[in-house]
Amino acid sequence: MLAVNTPPVNHRSAGEVECFSGGAMRNFCLVLVLGVLMSGCSRNPVVPPPESLQPGVSLALAEARAQRVTDIHYRVHLNVPEAAAEPIAGRTDIRFHLADAKQSLALDFRAESTALHTVEVNGATLPAVIDTEHVVLPASALQRGENRVVLEFTAGDSALNRKPDYLYTLFVPDRARTALPLFDQPDLKARWTLSLDLPASWEAIANGPRLAVVDAGERRLHRFAASEPISSYLFGFVAGRFQAATREWRGQEMTLLHRETDSDKLARNLDGIFRQHREAVAWLEDYTGVPFPFEKLDFALIPAFQYGGMEHVGAIQYRAELLLLDENPTDDDRLRRASLIAHEVAHMWFGNLVTMRWFNDVWTKEVFANFMAAKMVNPVFPEIDHELNFLLRHYPPAYAVDRSDGANPIRQQLANLNEAGQMYGPIIYNKAPIMMRQLESLLGAEAFRAGLAEYLQRFAYDNATWPALVGILDQRTRLDLAAWSDSWVHSAGFPDAAQQAEDPALFYGPQAVELAQMGQWAQLPPVARGRLLLNLFEAVLAGGVSPQAYAAELLPLVATEQNQLLLQTLLEQLGWLQQTLLPDVALARLQPELEAVLWQAIDTSADAGRTRLVFESLTRLARQPASLQRLYAVWSGESSLAGLTLAERDRIRLAERLAVALPEQADAIITQQLAQIQNPDNRRRLAFLAPALSADVAVRDAFFASLADPAQRATENWVVDAVGYLHHPLRIAHAERYIEPSLEWLQEIQVTGDIFFPSAWLQATLQYHHSPRAVGTVLRFLQERPGYNAQLRMKILQALDMPQRAMRLRQ
Repeated sequence: MLAVNTPPVNHRSAGEVECFSGGAMRNFCLVLVLGVLMSGCSRNPVVPPPESLQPGVSLALAEARAQRVTDIHYRVHLNVPEAAAEPIAGRTDIRFHLADAKQSLALDFRAESTALHTVEVNGATLPAVIDTEHVVLPASALQRGENRVVLEFTAGDSALNRKPDYLYTLFVPDRARTALPLFDQPDLKARWTLSLDLPASWEAIANGPRLAVVDAGERRLHRFAASEPISSYLFGFVAGRFQAATREWRGQEMTLLHRETDSDKLARNLDGIFRQHREAVAWLEDYTGVPFPFEKLDFALIPAFQYGGMEHVGAIQYRAELLLLDENPTDDDRLRRASLIAHEVAHMWFGNLVTMRWFNDVWTKEVFANFMAAKMVNPVFPEIDHELNFLLRHYPPAYAVDRSDGANPIRQQLANLNEAGQMYGPIIYNKAPIMMRQLESLLGAEAFRAGLAEYLQRFAYDNATWPALVGILDQRTRLDLAAWSDSWVHSAGFPDAAQQAEDPALFYGPQAVELAQMGQWAQLPPVARGRLLLNLFEAVLAGGVSPQAYAAELLPLVATEQNQLLLQTLLEQLGWLQQTLLPDVALARLQPELEAVLWQAIDTSADAGRTRLVFESLTRLARQPASLQRLYAVWSGESSLAGLTLAERDRIRLAERLAVALPEQADAIITQQLAQIQNPDNRRRLAFLAPALSADVAVRDAFFASLADPAQRATENWVVDAVGYLHHPLRIAHAERYIEPSLEWLQEIQVTGDIFFPSAWLQATLQYHHSPRAVGTVLRFLQERPGYNAQLRMKILQALDMPQRAMRLRQ
């Protein structure tokens, strides 16, 4: 194994103890642990004067602070009331080394002016003022060398994701500064020591191991040890009414927090979840030669979590429903869970141990997490065709962006961290792993692996850039990696053919195909079938193949294709054809045959996973009265389907879709479903969605108008689901009136929401529209705003690509 320089051991002494006070703390004492993280810099810093401060964290400010500030240690205490409406009192004690005290120094805090209560710098009390989202520390209060800043404040709620009986941090990319004052930039790594004053019935996990839990009547103080050096966006904790499950791992407990009420579901899933985490760690240690770089590995399963997962050191967060699988999971369900766990564990090395210097290189941590995850799941699922899985999981989302007028390069420019969330999308999650496979092919697997090991060793507990990695890899090849990188990384759209790997199986980009090739389906190997599906669908969207003719070729395959990965892809394509691309006359002819084929596949399949895939598709696409009545009978329990067990979430999803398809029964269906739900989180979700499912357009209009309030958009997954139902294919004529306001709110949504929300909002709004009026509304919105945010303009054009193509195909 390669040696890694680990951070210093945290030796504690009595002289390092200092007391906090305030709220329910009653002078509880915490241990202070100081560690040396980074060395000072000898360059003369150029610090923006206070009058030049701007909202967010500008690149100039970040570079200036990185030259001056080192050896940071945060001690954070938060007093969390049981009622989510009550404010959280916070205190942060920051110790850091300052290279010079010639100029002022700015902390970041995006909050109302009343949120900052006291500021103390090196023992002197200063006015508590927030200026342009910053707390400016005057040069007169600072000193060269060690400095201490203590601030008392009311923590911001949005990035703490407060729910009725739990909360969790989600600070990526720049939202830590909305919760507490700090240096919020990725290259100022720090140790974090946390204490939480919580209701006595709450559980909690955080970055560092738990040192102690101190009872105080109806409250408990949870004290956590200092973390290793991590970036501010990785500081995190989860607290609330959770159940804890534990397994032994390397002489300590690995803890999982969850809120699941179904004991059978837990019994089916927990051992597999813990095992997959252990296996991912072992695989990465073997591949990289670097031991697991942090002290512990806990995780929380959170209902309606905004992302699939988030890699907080010591406290990974997951969307609960992606890990707690229902009965009869499909191959894709099992692969998705394994890939998600592998992705988040890979971040412990790629992103957490070595972190990008600035968020323009955020793609590097994501590409390696996805790239490693794809490698990792192969031995775990030997029955799966992993080349096919990689093709179908990565190529379609990447194509969807690269074919659009809003295509963006993998590596983009970023002037301010308040726009860092817009760096995320299918290009970094889907195209970049394709690029990385090509790079591995060009260098050779062993040279590539050795280069990554050197990269991890050289930049352990530090920050790096893409050019730094290219420099390491360039020493291991005679190829012109700069030219290759320019085509793949710095250019938008499909890369030049000259910069692609020689292996045709790795080619990225649509290729010319003929519909007649579908006649060879039975003779083609699975990967060739997958490529044929992707290329023919691209040909349909480009106008080279008739959507009616393509649908006719796909339908018979529903009955015969046994590979679940291929079946899911062709069902998704049939969904696009039925809901968006087919002209009305052609759809009227296709619909009865489509539903008959789907029902036949369900009734004759002996494969439970395959049955679930087809059933899920049918519940989305059914329109015929006979189909809807049969689905209603399945939902109500009057009938059942052989080999298919519907869990609570399945019945809820079916109820939602029936409410839209059977408007005269909508209210009764939702009322009955709400009464039957056992899980309180599922009940809250459906209660939120109910107005969007209503048959009454006035109720839907009022619900849409309520989304102008950021508080109504707090649980973003619920909002995206609701907006999708507002713009359901059966309702798009009425929903056209929602398009312009949705675009007008987009900039505020980008400011108040998490990183994936703007794109998800746009997709939910636009994906099913195809009328010239709907497309014209979007184009006019952009034409009337020539100075509109460039990143959001790209997101809008990406979301508009499918409606524009559907409009042309339907004319």
